[in-house]
Amino acid sequence: MSDIDNFDNEYKELVQNIKHIEVGLKTLIIILEYVLDIVERVVNIKGNKKKTLAILLITKLIDDSNLEYHDRQNCITMIETGLVGDTIDLVVNAHNGKLDFDSVVETSRKCCFFAFLKLMLERREKRNKIKIGK
Repeated sequence: MSDIDNFDNEYKELVQNIKHIEVGLKTLIIILEYVLDIVERVVNIKGNKKKTLAILLITKLIDDSNLEYHDRQNCITMIETGLVGDTIDLVVNAHNGKLDFDSVVETSRKCCFFAFLKLMLERREKRNKIKIGK
C-alpha cells in the first residue's frame, strides 16, 4: 500500500478480525487495538500517515456499522475531538518508551470530559422524551 487513499485490504482484514465484536462507543478502544495492529504491519507508510490510516479505518467502520444515530454521533465526536488520535499517540509513545505523564493526564482529561458530555446528552434526550410523552 503506497497511498492511504486505498485501504480496502486493511479494512477487510479489520472487519474479519473484529467480527466477534459489536461496533459501538463501549468497544471503540478495543477495536482501536486491532486497528493499530493492522496499521503497524503496513510497511509503505510511516509516522502520521499511519495514524491517519488508523483514523480512516475506524471512521469507515463506524460509517458502515448499524449503530443508532446517537451512538454513531458519539463515536464520530470521539474522532473529531481528537480523543482517538490522542489515544493513538499515547499507545505509540508507550510502545516506544516515550510516555510523557503530562500527555497521559491530558488524554485522561479529554476522556472524562467526553464521558460527562455523553451523560449530559443522554439525560437531556430522556427529559425531552418525557416532555413529549406528556
